[in-house]
Amino acid sequence: MPISSGQIAVGTAATLIDATCVMPFELEVHNDDNTDDMFLGGPDVTTTNGMRVNKLEQLRISMNPLDKLYAVSSKTGHNVSFLVFRKSC
Repeated sequence: MPISSGQIAVGTAATLIDATCVMPFELEVHNDDNTDDMFLGGPDVTTTNGMRVNKLEQLRISMNPLDKLYAVSSKTGHNVSFLVFRKSC
């Protein structure tokens, strides 16, 4: 199972977590910030409609082919790490 990883800095606009696949895959996301929460959702995600990921928390999400996940924060420069677990792509 190929595993890839990355880090991105999110801000107040929805930012794509660059992980897609043509087969089902799992995406593990970690909020690297030790003071603020981040929020996950679709391209229209905001801090009021997104799923909250508390500071220093991580979660794993099962994704369908070509699904995309976006993150947003109440501040700029909010660091997020991710792992992508692909069965094959």
